[in-house]
Amino acid sequence: MLKRRRETPEERAKRLRQVNVERRLLAYLRPHIGVIVAGLLCAAGNAGITGLLAWGIKLTINAMTGDSVGRLNFVCMVVVVVFIIKAFLFYGQTYFLSLTAQRVTTRLRDEIFSHLHSLSLSYFNRKRTGAIMSTLTNDVPVIQNAVMSVRDIVTAPLMVLITGGMLFYTSWRLTLVAIIFVPLMGLVISRIGKRIRSISDLVQIKLADISTIIEETVAGVRIIKAFATESHEIRRFSRENERTYHTVIRGVKKSAQLRPIVEFIGSFGIALVLFLGGNEVVYNAKLVKQGLPPVSRMDAGGLFMFVYLLQQLAAAVSNIGSINVTRHQALAAADRIFSEILDQKSDVVEKPDAIEMPPIQGHVVFENVTFSYGGETPVLKDVSFEVKPGEVVAIVGYSGAGKSTVVDLIPRFYDVDQGRITIDGIDVRDVRLTSLRRQIGIVPQDTWLFGGTLRDNIAYGRRDATDEEIRAAAYAANAYFIDGLPQKFDTVVGERGVRLSGGERQRIAIARAILLNPRLLILDEATSSLDASSEALVQEALDQLMQGRTTIVVAHRLSTIINADRILVMEDGRIVEAGTHSELLAAGGLYARLYDRQFKAELQD
Repeated sequence: MLKRRRETPEERAKRLRQVNVERRLLAYLRPHIGVIVAGLLCAAGNAGITGLLAWGIKLTINAMTGDSVGRLNFVCMVVVVVFIIKAFLFYGQTYFLSLTAQRVTTRLRDEIFSHLHSLSLSYFNRKRTGAIMSTLTNDVPVIQNAVMSVRDIVTAPLMVLITGGMLFYTSWRLTLVAIIFVPLMGLVISRIGKRIRSISDLVQIKLADISTIIEETVAGVRIIKAFATESHEIRRFSRENERTYHTVIRGVKKSAQLRPIVEFIGSFGIALVLFLGGNEVVYNAKLVKQGLPPVSRMDAGGLFMFVYLLQQLAAAVSNIGSINVTRHQALAAADRIFSEILDQKSDVVEKPDAIEMPPIQGHVVFENVTFSYGGETPVLKDVSFEVKPGEVVAIVGYSGAGKSTVVDLIPRFYDVDQGRITIDGIDVRDVRLTSLRRQIGIVPQDTWLFGGTLRDNIAYGRRDATDEEIRAAAYAANAYFIDGLPQKFDTVVGERGVRLSGGERQRIAIARAILLNPRLLILDEATSSLDASSEALVQEALDQLMQGRTTIVVAHRLSTIINADRILVMEDGRIVEAGTHSELLAAGGLYARLYDRQFKAELQD
């Protein structure tokens, strides 16, 4: 007696994981159980009619061979009615199950998109955008296809029962002969199905790689054109696209092999049935002519019906194999959806007892703050400083010193590893994120505009703003160029604001912050790439924005640094100097060296 191989811990973990994923997928179907049952009843009826059609084939053949025109006419009328019923049932199963599939995938997309917004920036730092896009565009449709195949879960076994029962009723001897080949068909389906599943998983990975390349190319199209690397990017995409093509074709070949091989094996059974059954029909006909009773029910019509039922049985067995392939594809897709997105936890989590942030006065304190990205080497080390209400503090330092990280911690885009950050004496970890962030105005270095109108972009942080408030904010930001546009505030800016110049985009971002009217302002200057006219307009808008607000600015311009109430000088994640412009110059330290290398030329210009 063969011993069953013991399951390894890895295999057990994989099996339990699949069971868990399957259970979670079924939870998405549960709310639609009524619609699913309606679809499955239609599918079951459709399968049952196959038996009636088979019986109709028998009656038609026998009517023709028996010269019974009246019976032939009746049978043909019945067949027409049966096909009409079959058409309605097919429509019902398709409609109800398609409706369920669309509802499930719509809910999945909503949950994925909503959950993505709940994740912290560290998740997006780790994940490729293309991989996220691939989950939405490639994995979710796999689930949709699996829901549609639910009908086969019912109809395929039902077809096996119906056709098998009718086959045994017609001739149990021929049925036993025919089913000799069924185990071989099942083995082929299992072997090829496993290969198809592994290739399908690889295809999804390849599609994610392609999505990543497309996303990178579209986002970096200006750089690509600036460096004339179009041919390189085309070759890079073509290589990956070709790899994906060959992987898909491997899967297509395997899928295309399945039905022909199954039908080839089945053809031996059909040929054997035709040989044995044909002899039985001839023998029965001879007995009837001699006035003797036939040895079996098999006649010409019965033989045709038997062969038709065998074909339906082979198709049902093949569908059962396809169900298994589709199931594993859906489980693999769902596993990626759950593990890579829906099961991901944000590094920044609100406390259950988090409070609403009171109106901010602008008193910001860093107390011995240490921070690292993903537990790696700390990028901030024991940073402490205080910003008083209404004070303008400039942060300067060489690239990589930790300047942008400091300002990213204030709105709690990340959580500190050690120490704490308070605003008006309240730890930012003790308040609701929305109540904190809605009171902080942020003008980033890389201005991001959405593909709507100028009005929509300015009012992005305040959807309830009136037209008068939007116009006032735009004019306060020196965005008078809007009045010169044909559609004015209703002008569509294009994806990421591509229809606007750099200076125009920055002024829209400043107008957005002015409309929010925050007491605390975070500013990452980005004026070095602008022409003199645009730079002057942007700087004037920034000066307007900073009036009366606590402002923490990652400074790149000398005028901002000189006018700041205090300057923090950073090096290697630490604050190494602090003071006014004149105090720091007199000290002759890092700031003085920065001034000589980066800012002195600006003063001379």
